[in-house]
Amino acid sequence: MNSATDDNKFSPPAARAATERAQVREALTRGKIEMQGIVPWSSNYTYLVSIAYDGRAMHAIYKPQCGERPLWDFEDGTLCKREVAAYELSAFLGFPNIPVTVLRADAPQGLGMVQEFIDHKRRENFFTLRDKYHADMQSIAIFDALINNTDRKGGHILMDHQGAVWAIDHGVTFHQEPKLRTVIWDFIDDPIPDALYKQLEKLRAALKANEPALAPLTELLTRAELRALATRLNELLRARVYPAPSEGWPHIPWPPV
Repeated sequence: MNSATDDNKFSPPAARAATERAQVREALTRGKIEMQGIVPWSSNYTYLVSIAYDGRAMHAIYKPQCGERPLWDFEDGTLCKREVAAYELSAFLGFPNIPVTVLRADAPQGLGMVQEFIDHKRRENFFTLRDKYHADMQSIAIFDALINNTDRKGGHILMDHQGAVWAIDHGVTFHQEPKLRTVIWDFIDDPIPDALYKQLEKLRAALKANEPALAPLTELLTRAELRALATRLNELLRARVYPAPSEGWPHIPWPPV
């Protein structure tokens, strides 16, 4: 557990303007994609691509559905959809920082996830950032508990050159059975910070009201997975503290980075 405080205060969604996210989303959704090369050491086929749109260019990560490695506990061909679902949920909550992520059917190798590329500091990861960026880690940890992230490695947390912390790689998430596996166990039994708790309450109200902002989740996840999401949310709100590892399931991914 880590109950220390610092000057890194979480503030919902003002960290990134909605207009900026909308502009990036439009480019990712409508821009022309050109393959640049494969990203090495990835579990599934992952490509760096360039996207040209409206006279501008940007880099992105493309993970085609056809390149997903079959897993025994996740339905084939769903990892790219889970990545998009994680982004949509984070955008609604205002935490954590996840690169804008869309689903493209017209990508070079067919349907797949296209995500803005974050130019990050190569030597930074959770283990180098955990102490200084306490509030960011709190937000990522509660988000992982909510989405049932089964593979939060230290290397899935990045820092860009402007000093912002980002979370990536959310393909194995939203399973209906408890599978939380993460390197972030720093906050076991710590109270959920008020700002995060209020956003979770907002999410519960939105789910009950079937708010349009959450409509993409119904297209990306199964009904069973959405029910399990609501159950995890209610449990977090009831307990008001960060969860502890469950018995009978390995709770730290390998390798941890």
